[in-house]
Amino acid sequence: MIIDKQGRLAGKVSLIDIALILIVIGLIIGLGYRRLSQNAVQIVTSDTKFYVTLVVEPIRQFSLEAINEGDIFYKQHEQQPLGKVTRTDSEPAREIIKRPDGTPLYVTMEEKYSLYMTLECTGNVSDKGYFVNGNAQISEGSDLIIQSNKVVCGARVDRISESLGG
Repeated sequence: MIIDKQGRLAGKVSLIDIALILIVIGLIIGLGYRRLSQNAVQIVTSDTKFYVTLVVEPIRQFSLEAINEGDIFYKQHEQQPLGKVTRTDSEPAREIIKRPDGTPLYVTMEEKYSLYMTLECTGNVSDKGYFVNGNAQISEGSDLIIQSNKVVCGARVDRISESLGG
């Protein structure tokens, strides 16, 4: 008989010992596979120039006039620059009002503007996105509080491209 009365295989090794060894080997293989298969952040390019278009709205006339091409902007309370203003465009700000029947009506806000500001940024581009100042990720649709030496304002990232026209 292969298994004796004490549960040992060929009288030498316990079945419980074999089961424990197989469980430990399975755990080691599983953990090794999991660790090796994790996607690491892969830097595609570093010190890459890219352009971030921000929407600042609604903004008043004096704040609009305080933002000029060449200004350096920072994320609020940070020392490293986010980027330099390369382009600004503005238009009267609009708000949506619902009509009694529920349909939207766009109405121009008096003395308020929507500012489209493009920043030239330098950072890392990876399969996870765009990063400035080491690990600060910038992504489309995210909200930021930015500041220059003249103004502090809230902004939404409208688009990011690696060319100025994109």
